[in-house]
Amino acid sequence: MSTSRPHRPPLPRALALLALLLGTTAAAQAAGVGFRELALKDPVGGGAMTGLVFYPSSQTAEPLPLEIWRVDAGRELEPVPGRYPLVLISHGHGGSRWGHHDLATALAHEGFIVASLDHPGASYKDVDGPAAGTDAVWLGRALQVKALLDGVLADATLGPSVDASRVGALGFSAGGYTTLLLAGAVPDFGRLEKYCRAKKQTVLCGMLSKVRVTRSDLKDTAEPRVRAIFSMAPVGVFFDKAGLKGVKVPVRLYAAEKDEVLPVADHAGHVRASLPKRPEYTLIPRAGHYVFMAPCTPESAPEAQELCMDPPGVDRLKLHRELAADAVRFFTRTLAPAPVKP
Repeated sequence: MSTSRPHRPPLPRALALLALLLGTTAAAQAAGVGFRELALKDPVGGGAMTGLVFYPSSQTAEPLPLEIWRVDAGRELEPVPGRYPLVLISHGHGGSRWGHHDLATALAHEGFIVASLDHPGASYKDVDGPAAGTDAVWLGRALQVKALLDGVLADATLGPSVDASRVGALGFSAGGYTTLLLAGAVPDFGRLEKYCRAKKQTVLCGMLSKVRVTRSDLKDTAEPRVRAIFSMAPVGVFFDKAGLKGVKVPVRLYAAEKDEVLPVADHAGHVRASLPKRPEYTLIPRAGHYVFMAPCTPESAPEAQELCMDPPGVDRLKLHRELAADAVRFFTRTLAPAPVKP
C-alpha cells in the first residue's frame, strides 16, 4: 500500500506562496514613507483622540520639519499595495505621537504599517489635566491603543492593507509599560506607594507617588491580537511575578544604564527578572532615560536639553539606527506569517 500523499494541484500552492510574499514584494517597491492622521474617539474619556499611521509609499517627499524633529515621511502619499504587519506605538508620559517617528519610518520602509497616537490624559497637551495620576490614565493607555488598532483596521485607505493576524506593539517608558499591559500584564498600583515610601528621592515618586482609583470599570487591558512587544525603559514598579505571569508573547526589552527617571534595577531590570520567560534584553551603556526618543535636530537640541542631549560617549543617531534595525529584525521574526500547509 502506498503511503505517499495524493498529488495536489500546483496552483493553490503557488497562490498561497504568493499571498505570503506579497507584503515583502510590495515593500521592495516602496520608494518612501507616507503618513496620514486618524480622528478617533477616546474609549476612556469619550473625547477626541488623534492617531497617526505610517506606511510604505511609492512616492518620496522632503523631510518634514516638526517640533524638535525632522520626519522622513510625506503626508498622504500614495501607498504601495500589499498586505503588511502592523506595529502600534505608545509614547511615554508627556510624549506625543511623533516621539518615535524614526523607528516608525524605518519599519515602514521595510514593509510594516505603523500606528501611533497622542494618549489623552498622558500626552504633552494634557499631562497635567484632571485625570493625572489616576487609573483612567494608567489603565486607559492600553484601551486607547486597542482603539487605535480598531481605528487603523477600519480606515478605508489603509485598513485593507493590514494583516490583522500580525500585530505587534512598541513603547517607551510609560509606553513600554503599556506594551506589557497589552501582552497580558496586570498592574498592582499599591506597589508604587510602598516603593515611594522607601525611595522618596526618585524622579518617578516626585511626579507620581500614588495612583488614584477613579474608574473601577476599566478592565481587560490585554489585547490578544498583539503577538510581540518591543519595550524600551518601561515603568516596571507596578508589576511583580504574579502580575507578569500572563505575558506569553515574545518580549524585546531595552534599558539605559544611567536611567535617571526609571532606575534599571527598579524597572526594566525588575521586569526582566520577573517575566515568566526571560526576554531578549539589551542594556545601553552610559545612556540616560530619554536616549530612546527620536534624535532631535541640531538646532533644537540646545533648547530641549533634557530630551535631546546625551552624556559623553553616547551617540543617539548611531544607537537609533541600531534600534531601528533591531526592531525590524524582531518584528519580522515574531510576526512572520503562518507557514503554508503542504
